[in-house]
Amino acid sequence: MQKLHRLGLVLSLFLILAESHARQDLLKLHDIDPEASYFEDSLLARQSDRELQPLRESLRQKMAKGDTLGAIRDLNSLSSIYTNRVDYAKSYDGYWQALLLADRIGDDRAKALSYNGLAILYSLFDRREEALQHYQLSLSINKALVESGQLDSIALRESYFPLAVHFKYEGDFERANAYLDSCENIRSPQNNSLFTQSERSHVLGLAGRPEDGKKALSKLERSISEAHPEYLPVYFNYLGDMYFLNQEWNESEASYLKAAKAAFTHQRHLNYVPDIYEKLAWVLEQNGKPAQANDYLKLANDINRFLYSSRSPKNRQLLEIKDEFRLEQQKARELAREQELQNLQQREEITRLQNSMLLGGVIFLISLGFFLFKYWKAKHLAERSRLEHQRKLENEKAQEIVQIKNQELTGTTLKMVAKDELIDQIKGQLKSMQAEPHGKELVKLIKTIDINKDQSWLDFENRFLALNEGFYERIQQLHPELKPYDLKVCALIKLDFSGKEMARLLGISPESANTSRYRLRKKLGLKKEDNLGEYIVKITSS
Repeated sequence: MQKLHRLGLVLSLFLILAESHARQDLLKLHDIDPEASYFEDSLLARQSDRELQPLRESLRQKMAKGDTLGAIRDLNSLSSIYTNRVDYAKSYDGYWQALLLADRIGDDRAKALSYNGLAILYSLFDRREEALQHYQLSLSINKALVESGQLDSIALRESYFPLAVHFKYEGDFERANAYLDSCENIRSPQNNSLFTQSERSHVLGLAGRPEDGKKALSKLERSISEAHPEYLPVYFNYLGDMYFLNQEWNESEASYLKAAKAAFTHQRHLNYVPDIYEKLAWVLEQNGKPAQANDYLKLANDINRFLYSSRSPKNRQLLEIKDEFRLEQQKARELAREQELQNLQQREEITRLQNSMLLGGVIFLISLGFFLFKYWKAKHLAERSRLEHQRKLENEKAQEIVQIKNQELTGTTLKMVAKDELIDQIKGQLKSMQAEPHGKELVKLIKTIDINKDQSWLDFENRFLALNEGFYERIQQLHPELKPYDLKVCALIKLDFSGKEMARLLGISPESANTSRYRLRKKLGLKKEDNLGEYIVKITSS
């Protein structure tokens, strides 16, 4: 029975929190219930201009100077203060005006702040889906700005924190904690972690662990009092909830009274006041104080009536009426734009008639310039084509001359080979006569023949390289391992000498000439199907 009673208390408190959080109303100073005049005195009259007047004056000056960015910042700041002081009509108008200005100049950062503020107002008027939609719009804009490097990641806390509160009152504690985790993962130079710790403690208690929630909250009181005293209404309200769930009625009563006093003292979170009084009335009833409970309940009802309770059909439609007003304003602006477009079209028609002759002249000049450009371009291309053709013919003629010279060199070389053969025959006959009396003279004559033979090769090589400039260098660039003898073989292959002719010119046997060609193929890395002569001609002609 004790567990069932405890569960009933938890559910009762959660329903009170969920309904009361959205049960806020717009102040209408011209239609205030006289019975609630004490609340007007304690709330509206205490809204000192020391905080609001400088912002209002700053907004007026910036609007006069055309400083749209500064005006948007002031509108968002004023709207936030109006929300805290339950002046929702001014808050709603301010956020919408800021949003329209931000949309006009493309200031995404300001749009995110306005969406966040509007989401809070929609939440207070129990329009949960629209509140969530605006929270997510704000988050998506801030994420995009952070990813593009235009905004520090600290700004994401502004979107994560209200989403955590939203899902807390929806009863989705898992998502609430997830968004609180996102807040704490972003380091901030300010001590905003106190707010996330406070919310997490409240979530912990509502999720069925009020004792743990109470202990966690108790550790924060001193830090919050020193760093953020304006947050004390929320803090003592949460602490009172934990005592409430633990059925610690005296402690709960004291905490709720502290929360209400802090709200009036710091002029912050005044929207909590009627909720606090309702819960305080419930606690006093449990604590055996029915008369005081009735007084606080009546006070809460009077304040709610003064604020036009958000549960009444009249107030629930208030934001819809303002939204329709916004739509009408948008339609009016669209009609004005259409009228302006029509006026512009008429002026354009007149301008078009006045400028038609000028436009025709400009088109004529452009056409003339275009045709002249085409003519000179065609002439230039024809001249370039003629020069390229002439250069090609000269290159072909030079190649033909080189080919003819190589053929002449080949013929001359073959004659030289024939001469060398004749000389070799004479040399052989002379060798056979070395043993005769005049042998020494014959040996001397044979050496002279060998010297002349070497000189013949040098003459051939000089003439070859004169006709085939850079021949050896191009081969050695690709195959640096080739020796001088290999280069000689390459030169003879370039001139299409047969193995027998190479043997005669190099003074070796035909078998040795073929062996030289085989070894050269291996050094050049040629396959069996590759043609040695074609390869040498190709690499030395490129």
